[in-house]
Amino acid sequence: MAEVVLEKALVRFGAKRALDAVDLRIADGEYLVVLGPTGAGKTTLLRAVAGLIAPDEGRILLDGEDVTRMQPEERQVAYMPQTYALFHHLTVWENAIFSPSVKGWPDEKRDLLAREMLSMVHLIERADALPRELSGGMQQRCSLARALAADAEVLLLDEPLRALDARLRIELRNELRSLIEHVGTTTIHVTHDQEEALMLADRIAVLRDGRLLEVGPAEDVYSAPASPFVANFLGEMNFFEAVATPDGAGLRLVAGGTNLVALPQKGLTGRVLAGIRAEACGIAPADWRAGQGVEGVVKRRLFMGRRISLEVETPGLGPVKAKPLTALGTWAREGEEVFVLMPAEHLLLFPLPPGGVAAALEVE
Repeated sequence: MAEVVLEKALVRFGAKRALDAVDLRIADGEYLVVLGPTGAGKTTLLRAVAGLIAPDEGRILLDGEDVTRMQPEERQVAYMPQTYALFHHLTVWENAIFSPSVKGWPDEKRDLLAREMLSMVHLIERADALPRELSGGMQQRCSLARALAADAEVLLLDEPLRALDARLRIELRNELRSLIEHVGTTTIHVTHDQEEALMLADRIAVLRDGRLLEVGPAEDVYSAPASPFVANFLGEMNFFEAVATPDGAGLRLVAGGTNLVALPQKGLTGRVLAGIRAEACGIAPADWRAGQGVEGVVKRRLFMGRRISLEVETPGLGPVKAKPLTALGTWAREGEEVFVLMPAEHLLLFPLPPGGVAAALEVE
């Protein structure tokens, strides 16, 4: 397999910097998931690695070799674009065997791999169908099977599970990760789905407006994000300005007349931006006194299956969102007075953004 390195990779489209001097190293056999809003540069990064566009500045290396100006067919890279890019005059089977056939694989080895890939994406029964005879989700699965059957050193996946129904998406997500772990292919996977990213990734990279904001192990990026934007992009957050002062082994936060305690973080004191994920907030009766939090009234309740989404109006912090497990919050109805639990270990602290909180969180 191959290590992929981007060194100060800069791609311009007119005045816009689609990639803004990105430095990124993807280890041999690593599964990297790239997250970011629309227009952040995710697909541009994949296309640059694939050789479909060339950086205006910087370099791209595969296993130490500079491939910045190398043609796509000269790279050991398989790319699955959002458009699927199937050969519409070829059957599902012929699409799957295309790359191994071009490489001159023996028929037996080629067919074994194609059958394995089509079985994984649940299309072996449609092997004789043409792409136009398939649904959008089936075409996406066919494109995924063709990319996996390319036996490339680097696999580039652009929203590979986007068009699938929820149940199949979860099933294929698990199978995809297991398969790639087995073959050891270096993989760069672009998605908008935060849950998909957290479940699949060895590491997560977050792009915003062409710039790489953060890259690290999935659990670390989720639990200790480096910025409010990354925190908010990886899950629904409650933010509020506070004053932090040392208090024994922790930090005392005062925000809107509410007193909370947070664990020490990054040496932050004084005026800070505090945040807590909605799913980290618990719900208890209004007279609850075990644990810290804030009282309020449920203004909105949405059933989400495993969890419920509550919007609680509080006198000190304003609207606070909580997403407790449904089994723990069936009693919390609109108009109910509740106590929103905010455990100290789940409170995140950041320096106050110089341009304001709204600008720091804005999705371009």
